[in-house]
Order: sequence, then C-alpha cells, then structure tokens
Amino acid sequence: MSEPSRNGPPEGASERLRVGLDITQAVKRRGRGIARYIRQVVPALARESLDGRLDIRAHRWMRRSLVDDLAPDWPRHCMLLNRAGRGLELFHGFGNHLPVRGRVPLSFTVHDVRALDRPAGYEGRERLVRNLGRASGVLCLTEYGRGRLLHHHPELADRHVAVVPHGVDHGVFHPITPEQAAETTRRYGLDAPYLLQLGSWFPHKNLELSIHAFSISQARREGIRLAFVGGGAPDDYRETLTRLASTQGVADEIDWVDHVPAADLPGLLAGARALLQPSRYEGFALPVLEAMATGLPGVVSDSSCLPEVSAGCWPIAGEDDATAFAEGMDTVALDGAARDAAVGAGLAHAAGFTWQRTAELTANFFRDTVNAAR
Repeated sequence: MSEPSRNGPPEGASERLRVGLDITQAVKRRGRGIARYIRQVVPALARESLDGRLDIRAHRWMRRSLVDDLAPDWPRHCMLLNRAGRGLELFHGFGNHLPVRGRVPLSFTVHDVRALDRPAGYEGRERLVRNLGRASGVLCLTEYGRGRLLHHHPELADRHVAVVPHGVDHGVFHPITPEQAAETTRRYGLDAPYLLQLGSWFPHKNLELSIHAFSISQARREGIRLAFVGGGAPDDYRETLTRLASTQGVADEIDWVDHVPAADLPGLLAGARALLQPSRYEGFALPVLEAMATGLPGVVSDSSCLPEVSAGCWPIAGEDDATAFAEGMDTVALDGAARDAAVGAGLAHAAGFTWQRTAELTANFFRDTVNAAR
C-alpha cells in the first residue's frame, strides 16, 4: 500500500497545517457512500494536528445545520465562488468537485475510476479528468484504484498519489448475539435464515449474479432466503431483476428491503448467513469489512478491488460465474469448519481498519502534498 509516510509538518509550513475540506456532499439528511465517508473521517481528522475549515458549496450552504455535529470546533465557510485558498495551506475535496482556481495546493479523494475504466454512459468522466489536471495530490482508496488511475494517467506519477483505505467503526460493527440481531431482523420480516446483498440496486452491483447463483444453490434447497437491502434501482432495472427472479423460479424466496437506516445495518449483517458481494465494479466495498467486523463471512466477485479488500478471507468467484459463486455462498453458509475459518480470518483482517488510522494517514497525505508542492 502506497501510504503517506511523514509524521511532521512540511518544511516551511506551520506546525498545525491549515487545511480546507469540502464537505458539501455530507450536507444531506440521509447519506451513503461519500456522505458516510465524510461523516466518519472528519471527526477523526479533528483529533489530528490540523487547523481545519469545513467548506460548503453555496447551493447547500443554507442547509449547513445538518452538519452542525461534524467537527463543531472547526469553522464553516461558504464557497460562493469556485475558488479556494485564502488563509489555507491546502484545500482538499472529499467529493467529486475541485475549485477552478486555488491559491494553495489542491487535492481530492478519487472514490473510484469507473469513469475512466468504463466511460460509456458515465457522466463524471470530464469532471474527474479536470480535477486530475488541477490537483497537486490525489488520494485513492485501494492499490487497485491507484494502479488503474496511473494506467490511464501515467503523468500523475510525477505528483503525490497515495492510498488511504476506509476504516471500520468497531463501536458499531462488532459481533452480537442472535437474540440481539433478531430485534432488527424481525422488523424487516427477515425471520428465516437469509443471504444478504447490501448496497444500492444499480446495474454495476450485479444483483443478477446473486439471483442466478441463489437459484442453483444448496443454501436455497435448505430453506435459506435471499435478501437485497439497499434500494434506489431505476424502474427499468428493477423490472429486469424481478423478471429474472421469476424466470429463475425464486421470486417468492427473495426479500427486497429499501432504505435501511445506518443504525440497523449491524443487526442485519449479524443476522445473515453470508454477505454476497458480486459487484462488477467497486471503489472500496466497505460493507465487506463491516461484515467481517460483525463476524459474518461472505463471498465476493473477482472484480476491481474486491480481492484486495477481502484479502483472501472469503471465497472469490468470477463476476459471471454463477456456479462458482453458488459454491462460495454454500461453503460459508453451510460448511461449519469453512465458515468458522472465514469468520476468524475476517475478524482479524477487519481489526486493522479504523477511522482514526484513516485520519492519521489522510493527515500525513495532506502534509506530503504540501511538501511536494513547495
């Protein structure tokens, strides 16, 4: 992992680095993905040696009260113009935007490089390329992402491109008893044993593989159901999925659960028999680590960063190989010894990921970026 390595401030910089952080994408009542990342890492960054300022773009400034609890000792700043820099030593964008102009070095987090790897129909490509042209530093989430970014833009090797993975909130995601998990699963009608796919219902999440594999699995024959928890599918894709489930003869054995509050995720994970992660593309796949931290085993596809994040703890199958994926889910759901091994390996692996570690590495990335730009 290409982690930032500095422990002290950049040469010529103040002891406490003055950094502006664009948190616009966290200014919402219910957020996943980037919003959740910002809400986890910013409070941890506030415990590092930084003088932070939270920048919010003008279109969400009037809703800034939604982030009053986020690093409350750090000042807020309205980005009226698409510029950044006054009073700062670095400006970092946590989301998909960077200012057009900056008086100080600019950096940003690249959450995935789908826009480069699979540009057809992906609206964010031009914005990502513009950001890469402006940035003095780029923060990636995985070695896979960093490698793909440098593949498409080898000129970035002359700039600071580091890997800082997400963390796990171990105060939230940890093993709980079946009785505790049942308090959550009952509310969603998940009374029978179930396999769980967690995340938005978008085509790149490859729900089709889970349906195909489930239809031929031993787990299904033994009465285990399949639960998709997430929502947000476009109408035509939702129709495609329900039609596929019907064609495969499993429509009555699948539960569809929309928009689960974050507080219920640990119970749903702990109550499942296995997590299914068949995606065709992931930027990081945090649910894999959160499942591991709760003591839930699973199976992943061989796509993008999933082998890296799962680190050999779980079975891996091709993203179109329903037979291998079914064998993987049966192994961790039904084979006691294999399940115990996957649980133990997952708990040990997830223990190495914390949000404070993410914040420490992110702060070091900030310092290295300023130092490199001097």
